Amino acid sequence: MRIATALVLLICVAATAFGQSREDNGSVRRSPVQPPTDQIIVKWRDGAATAGTRMQKLGAASGMRLQRKRQIAAETDVLQLDRALGTPEMKALLEKLAANPDVEYAVADERRWPHALPADPLFADQWYFQNAEISATHAQQAWDLTQGSNTTIVAVIDTGVRFEHPDLLRLSQAGKVLDGFDFVSQTPFANDGDGRDADASDPGDFVSATDRTQPPFNTIAGCEETASSWHGTRVSSLIAALTNNAEGMAGTGWNTLLLPVRVLGKCGGTDSDIIAGMRWAAGIAVPGAPINPSPAQVINLSLGGPGVCSAAYQAAVDEIVARGTLIVASVGNEGGNVAVPANCAGVLGVTGLRHAGTKVGFSSLGPGADIGAPGGNCVNTTITPATPCLFSITAAVNTGTTTPAASGYTDRVQHFNVGTSFSAPLVAGAAALMHSLNSQLAPAQYITLLRETATPFPTTSPTTTTVCHVPAGDLQQQECICTTATCGAGMLNTEGAVLAAQRPFAIAAAPTTINTGADVSIDARTSFVSNGRTVASFQWTALAVTGATPTFGDATQPLTTVRVADASSFTLRVTVTDDLGSQDTADVVVVTATPPPPPPPPTPPARGGGGGGGSIGWLLIAALAICVGRASARRAQSG
Repeated sequence: MRIATALVLLICVAATAFGQSREDNGSVRRSPVQPPTDQIIVKWRDGAATAGTRMQKLGAASGMRLQRKRQIAAETDVLQLDRALGTPEMKALLEKLAANPDVEYAVADERRWPHALPADPLFADQWYFQNAEISATHAQQAWDLTQGSNTTIVAVIDTGVRFEHPDLLRLSQAGKVLDGFDFVSQTPFANDGDGRDADASDPGDFVSATDRTQPPFNTIAGCEETASSWHGTRVSSLIAALTNNAEGMAGTGWNTLLLPVRVLGKCGGTDSDIIAGMRWAAGIAVPGAPINPSPAQVINLSLGGPGVCSAAYQAAVDEIVARGTLIVASVGNEGGNVAVPANCAGVLGVTGLRHAGTKVGFSSLGPGADIGAPGGNCVNTTITPATPCLFSITAAVNTGTTTPAASGYTDRVQHFNVGTSFSAPLVAGAAALMHSLNSQLAPAQYITLLRETATPFPTTSPTTTTVCHVPAGDLQQQECICTTATCGAGMLNTEGAVLAAQRPFAIAAAPTTINTGADVSIDARTSFVSNGRTVASFQWTALAVTGATPTFGDATQPLTTVRVADASSFTLRVTVTDDLGSQDTADVVVVTATPPPPPPPPTPPARGGGGGGGSIGWLLIAALAICVGRASARRAQSG
């Protein structure tokens, strides 16, 4: 069986500083071209009860033998084909399947990869948490407001984690890491001797020279020889390394808990495993896996691959977001279009920035990028002990090149750490701090607050005059000046986001069109305040009034009425104030409509001559009685 492809480590030959020196930004993981795959994901229209029969018919109609491998939801199957198909053949097959009335969607089960590799030292070197550099996140200032909460869980969908690392450790060992789960289903790639199991530890994702001579590794384009990355451990440490413990590095959330969900092994991982891991992390039932006892409030995806968001990914994202879980994903290291799944609707995509706030050469960009965060860069052209990588991203790591060895940290010389994989966890960690202060925030509200509080991108750079542009089939693998259309709303400001999470969140429910002369209900009862605070007051007002002025039933109640006597348009605003004086407002633009005229009264029946009101009924009854009597007499005589 041929498996779709692999993890590739390419050398980023440094971003040109346009007429100046070239910047060595080290080794980052780039996603290779998607290889042929022999698996598809199919969702049946009305459940899986007859999926087996339907699958046989589907295979017969498509001319392809289909075998059911596993489920990722009750109505969604992973099907194996009788051979691997390249892009043109797969497209033709999927079009046939999509035309079947029993199929809601059918997509290829493609492979995705971690979004980066190695790096650097401890808190003094963690420039991205401080405020001296332009793109620094100001997390250090946010810690004066909150260090996070152990009721906040961030799921790291990745290669697993090294539980024994002294800056992580299991929760049962006074650490930060929950047990998690291993969703890597294909044994050769799992590298742990089996498929899915309850052990989320990272056994290493190395590919040896020997592996490359044997199937399935020698059949997968892009699955190159590489050392183990310990990628999930790196990402986890940026979100929530044990902090203020005189050991190693700081994490964004000092008290945040981590949920490792292993979906990547040798040569990356499949969409079906990633989607299953995402769903499980959010507390959604996954066939063949136990129910997650500790659902995450935030999911971090420092992985991806080329292409558009498939129906399978979008369905999973929609389901997860509907449960109130925020998904944060890195945009990729290709310098082109934003990767899957960061480009799915509802996912917060994170762009990689240089220390100076410009886009780092390797980062992808464009639609799907929502916010920027440091991705690591070096400035100098040659990395030596005398001239180390200046702006590496420090992370916890294992020192083993293949199987696990001693715990350690990345450094700025031999193993410096750069990539958008390390931009995303800085944002996920910030969201975790926000959750610790306001646990009622919905995913869309996290995204709104993070974007609203982002620091604007610099509009100039001493090292380039090139402005980033939306990719049009090209690659931008050099530094460029960010815009909101290419890198997101701005640069992550953790302090600003945490402050914003403490204010009330006003929500106004009102019709946008109301009839004149009628009382119409308006409702702000779903507004909420941050943890530990209470609502002190509500106040409804009408702004920008054109025409008649509206009146309120009681403008200080969350549920009240509004009435307009004549034609008008206005903005209806509710102001919510908490017990510490913080406020938020929500607006609804309203216009009036003239109610339709009442229907005309029914036409009364014609009246008899001279009769008064009501007398006509008795006259009719009398006349009918006489007629009935005469008819009866005639029938009696004729009988």
